[in-house]
Amino acid sequence: MHLVRHRAYEFGARGIDPAKIWFDLETAVARKDQIVQGIIDGILGWVHKNKRITFIHGRAEFTSPVDIRVDGKTITADKSIIATGSRAADVRIPGLEEVGYITNYEALLLKKLPSSLLIIGGGYIGVEFAQMYARFGAQVTLLSRSPRLMKQEEPELSARLAQILTAEGIDVRLGAAAIRAEKEGHQKVIIAEIEGVEHRFAAEDVLYAAGRVPRVDGLGLAQAGVEVGPQGIRYDETLRTTAANIWSLGDVNGGPMFTHRATYDGPIVALNAVKDVGRTVDYRVVPRAVFTQPALASVGLTEAEAVTAGHEVKTGAAYFEHSGRAKAIGETEGMLKFIADAETGELLGGHILGPHADILIHEVVTAMYDRGTAVSLQKSIHIHPTLSEMVKDAAKKLK
Repeated sequence: MHLVRHRAYEFGARGIDPAKIWFDLETAVARKDQIVQGIIDGILGWVHKNKRITFIHGRAEFTSPVDIRVDGKTITADKSIIATGSRAADVRIPGLEEVGYITNYEALLLKKLPSSLLIIGGGYIGVEFAQMYARFGAQVTLLSRSPRLMKQEEPELSARLAQILTAEGIDVRLGAAAIRAEKEGHQKVIIAEIEGVEHRFAAEDVLYAAGRVPRVDGLGLAQAGVEVGPQGIRYDETLRTTAANIWSLGDVNGGPMFTHRATYDGPIVALNAVKDVGRTVDYRVVPRAVFTQPALASVGLTEAEAVTAGHEVKTGAAYFEHSGRAKAIGETEGMLKFIADAETGELLGGHILGPHADILIHEVVTAMYDRGTAVSLQKSIHIHPTLSEMVKDAAKKLK
């Protein structure tokens, strides 16, 4: 929608009247549903075909370390794995439950585009949905309690992303703490405090995107001897919980809540539970990405985190405005910043804001995996013209 409405003419497209382009949310949601259902059907199809797997659908709860009650029926298992994922964090804004809101789940089920959308939360979910719905055609306001978006990311990059979203017409309010919600006619109103002053923000709908928490409620974990800490289930480096015969993986453990982290955990847990091989996890190199345009992707430490950890660092930066491929596709916003230990040269972190950053970051992931340096990135031949050349450029500038 953004390309057709705002940039098609630049690329030579003619005969398109942007004023006559409209977005059919119901069709987009139906397409999404079809893709998701296809993935689910594929997984379930494999499960059902495997004669060694018994699939039971129901509400499960531990009644002891080895007994699990599923809808009134008890199953006994010598070993168990907990993979219940996460849920949206509880709402702690007075009045919001009464006013009504949606989460990221409902936001992907809407059949009608709201004329205006107020988003609470400046993390992955809030930022992605803000740009997406703004490009669909809604008037979007984003409230972030933090003084910057994506507060865990490299400041230079997250600050630039906020500027890009603002330039697209999104009303980005930083340091805005939502303190209560009210109804005003057909509008939902959030009162937020910014620098000690209350401001009122009204919209047709409110998206609550203030984080996710492990799904541990109602599982009977106490009966199983599984302890839960502030971040999630307590586990050791083999992903064994405080119960000797129970393991856990993914979002339910807290930490980085990404599908690819759970996918990484899965084989480790399976081998440890079934074969007792003692595999351990290494979360030092877990990449992350926010799927905006331009995308923001990172792995490892920020410069400030590396210094706090005791490293003397060197950094290297490159800018997409100097990339021939970025110019060709008309996406020159953004930069790359790499951090390395000044003495050993070990890569400590990589941060990319730019076109296809979510793909480019994997060069850095590979280099960091075995505690490598940037030498392989600096000396290997990169195809021209590609965006990957910028990874080499940033690596060469480490100093």
